[in-house]
Amino acid sequence: MSRHRDRPYRLGDAPRILSREECDAIAERVFRFARGRASDTRVGIWSWWQGEMRWGRNRVSLASDRRDVIIKIWRGSPFGSYGSALTNQVDDVSLEAAVRAAERELDLMDEDPPAAYLPPLPTLEQPKTSIWSDATYGLTTEARGEVARALVDSAEAKGMLSAGYAEVRAAAKAIISSEIRAGRPSMFETPYTAWTHAQCSMTVRDQQGTGSGWAGLSAYDWKKIDAPALAERALDKCLRSRNPVGLEPGRYTVILEPQAVADLIESVVGWLSDRERAEQGHGPFVLGGDDVLGIVRTKLGLKVVDERITISHDYADPALGIVHEVGAGTAPVTWIDHGVLTALSYPREYGLAMLGESSGLRGTTGYRMSGGDTSIDEMIQTTKRGLLVTRFWNVGTFDEHSLLSTGLTRDGLWLIENGKITKPVKNFRFTESPLFVLNSIEQLGTPVPVFRPTASGSGELTPAIVPPLKARDFSFTSLVDAV
Repeated sequence: MSRHRDRPYRLGDAPRILSREECDAIAERVFRFARGRASDTRVGIWSWWQGEMRWGRNRVSLASDRRDVIIKIWRGSPFGSYGSALTNQVDDVSLEAAVRAAERELDLMDEDPPAAYLPPLPTLEQPKTSIWSDATYGLTTEARGEVARALVDSAEAKGMLSAGYAEVRAAAKAIISSEIRAGRPSMFETPYTAWTHAQCSMTVRDQQGTGSGWAGLSAYDWKKIDAPALAERALDKCLRSRNPVGLEPGRYTVILEPQAVADLIESVVGWLSDRERAEQGHGPFVLGGDDVLGIVRTKLGLKVVDERITISHDYADPALGIVHEVGAGTAPVTWIDHGVLTALSYPREYGLAMLGESSGLRGTTGYRMSGGDTSIDEMIQTTKRGLLVTRFWNVGTFDEHSLLSTGLTRDGLWLIENGKITKPVKNFRFTESPLFVLNSIEQLGTPVPVFRPTASGSGELTPAIVPPLKARDFSFTSLVDAV
């Protein structure tokens, strides 16, 4: 029995994610195992590492380093049918077993007749994205612990309680096709891509539970996250939000900090990624049905929000480093251009079948929203009576056409009177459409990165750069008895 059971268990010094060469070697082994009637073999390889630190009530509750690999094997017929299998083992026995499982699934499928077969599309040129940070990859458990300790100390020094989370992650993916290796085109090849991701968020509350402050940020480079500045902001919001007063619900002029803007417009951003659904009559960008032509017309080409609003993404934008989407091509995309809906995203298959295009249009995984030059202080100074909102929480949509939504304010809400913040306010529930807000803008500030760390379940970057804004007639419908 080891005498050092009190020491933390550490993974070996092996690389935390698979390299390009290791992925190629795994794929070549899979190709050798393939046999039977299938003509194409694809190997998707995903590997990831995650280091995290979580704390609550000023005490660390979780410190971990995790890593895993997922290998998906497809075996395809000449006419487009595919069987697949998954494994997280890279030894020969496991890989061969996964190949056999994929072939068995393929054997159970009915073949389409040759007349229905479409040859594969040529491989698209994929962008080279610069979203790797050695600072993120190299942040050790000890270093994360030092960060957490410093953030906790800043709250404890003021007699406050803190909770937070710091995470660093690295991942790599590749989809390798035997067709490419044989010199034939394949639309399924995805070049090896590796990326990093970091996030840090912190909530500070007073001992009596009457004040709460929050701050957070996510980026691919840990050096872009100023953890002490986040802690200072969260602590300041907590101290200033103690002992809030209750106000009557109603319509107020609001100043939304950038995080609140991102929280509110998430539903708008999501529908920008779904042209297919819009043309089937769903979502806020449907204009109406055309009974003569038997189609659904969308609002493409029409003004949908304030003319100062543009929502876009460009691979060349260094602040929006992002993993590419298969079949989306490399072109920049502007979904809303000075208030006008100019694009709705779609997959490559839809572009081929419906639009006569060989590529898709990338979705809003990451985006930049235009802004102005008005600071939050200037917005406050020009407000006779209104509310300053830190962020929203638990936002849900009632109606897909109007995007009427509800949610709660959280972690800091203040009353503004005659150009000054006068007192903290109890949290409200709101019932409002983000489209209404984007058509009621009075002032816009400078866009900044916000906390929007990952798409659900994907582990990939979902960066957003948005401005603060001032809008009129925002509807708060009831008080919420929570900080």
